[in-house]
Amino acid sequence: MTTNLTIPELPDETIRLAERITLADLLDSPVTRADTVSMISNVIRHGGDYAPLKGEDDTLLELDLFRVHQSVDADTRNALFQHLRDRRGHGNR
Repeated sequence: MTTNLTIPELPDETIRLAERITLADLLDSPVTRADTVSMISNVIRHGGDYAPLKGEDDTLLELDLFRVHQSVDADTRNALFQHLRDRRGHGNR
């Protein structure tokens, strides 16, 4: 499978608004926690797909995300992923 490496830019206004929100905010909130852990897992799992686009800052960001990911124990990650499956109506798949 070939990944399309044309990643659309986001508007400056979107980035400006997002600067007020931290990863810690997203992980701390029960409303966003499961989706945020899932997002981090996906970034780590698919990071190699974006090797041609990565600069040094991207590599350091990915390393920081990996460390955050590793700090969440497997039982908690599994419970969060199960929550997402349940919410999406996929049960125990």
